[in-house]
Amino acid sequence: LKQAPAQVLRCAARARGGGAGDPRSTEPMNVTDAVLQRRTWRGFRAEPLPLEVVSELLTTAARAPSGGNTQPWHLYVLTGEKLAGLTQAAMEYLGKRVQAKPDYLVYPGKDALTPEMYSAYMSRRMRVAQEMWALMGVDRSDKAARLQALLENYSWWGAPVGVIVTVDRAADKNAWGHTGMLLQTIALLAEERGLGTAFLEAWGNLGSCVYDALGIPDTEVVWCGLALGYPDLEKKINTLRTERLAVGDFCRFEGFPSKL
Repeated sequence: LKQAPAQVLRCAARARGGGAGDPRSTEPMNVTDAVLQRRTWRGFRAEPLPLEVVSELLTTAARAPSGGNTQPWHLYVLTGEKLAGLTQAAMEYLGKRVQAKPDYLVYPGKDALTPEMYSAYMSRRMRVAQEMWALMGVDRSDKAARLQALLENYSWWGAPVGVIVTVDRAADKNAWGHTGMLLQTIALLAEERGLGTAFLEAWGNLGSCVYDALGIPDTEVVWCGLALGYPDLEKKINTLRTERLAVGDFCRFEGFPSKL
């Protein structure tokens, strides 16, 4: 693959990225801007992404930190018929109501948490779910509509590119941290380029389905999916901004002469 200059690709992608009302299409972006703008984009335009744009982004993202330079990650990058085929395989698998045995728990069970942790986790999860349903026009009591919202994860929320992310199975928990830093780097670089991402942990719940569909070896663990494309700014769901804890709630500062 012959790469176009990175600056040219960034400018081209940003110029197409948002249209009216999207500051990314006209203003240069620094890292802080990218962090503050990043969100889970749940709705994308159908415009395809050129291989050169995707490859340049991922090549740059590979500079993410990795302890010992082990780089324990693998990315299966799909578009077009290949992406549609994986979605179809997932829908057929779910339709069979197979009792999948996931490699890991997306959310730990109540028995694994202290009462305080369980309460905090559940309250945050329920709040973002309710906010999402409201923006999608889904009533909490409508189980069918809630299920359909969940299934959007397997349709990549309309993104033209989907990525299945795996981690070397033999690697320890530390390797998952390395891969997480890669994914965050991808997300921030995407924002710089006028693109958006959605990390879809639902793809880690399909048991053998994804392994079989893509020929993923048993030496890897499917962690999540990653949707990539130009966000559809007309979608109400893309206005969702989740809250974060105040810094004093998750940081303990010691040795500083001043107090927050």
